[in-house]
Amino acid sequence: MADNEKYMIKIEGAPIEVTPEVYYAYFRMERQERWQEEKKQEHGVFSYDALDNGETVGEETFPDLASPSLEEQAIAKDIHLKLHRAMAALTSAERELIYAIYFEGLTEREYAQKKGSSQMGINKRRRKILSKMRIFMDFMGSF
Repeated sequence: MADNEKYMIKIEGAPIEVTPEVYYAYFRMERQERWQEEKKQEHGVFSYDALDNGETVGEETFPDLASPSLEEQAIAKDIHLKLHRAMAALTSAERELIYAIYFEGLTEREYAQKKGSSQMGINKRRRKILSKMRIFMDFMGSF
């Protein structure tokens, strides 16, 4: 009797005869999908797409926590401006040293070799320049 049993699944509304393996795999997959949907509802999971309304995309309604806030952007702009003013207040030799180390990525040793000086001398000059810039930036912050 089991030999004459037909296994049917509906595809686009039409019943299709399939092998027992396909039949059981199909319904196991269908049950798995239903189970996943039940779990989503049970735990309150939803898609951002559910918030789409034709005018806005649902994903855009949530803030991007990875991007800087307006306050952080304003602070960064202020620091950037102070840094440029502090750099402008340096002599050309001081600016050259800071630019070489911090913007070109040279080490103190490489810069010292380039200038025919000692690494210790460059280190001392760099610390004095940074101290001078810090004082200037602090002074600018008091306004």
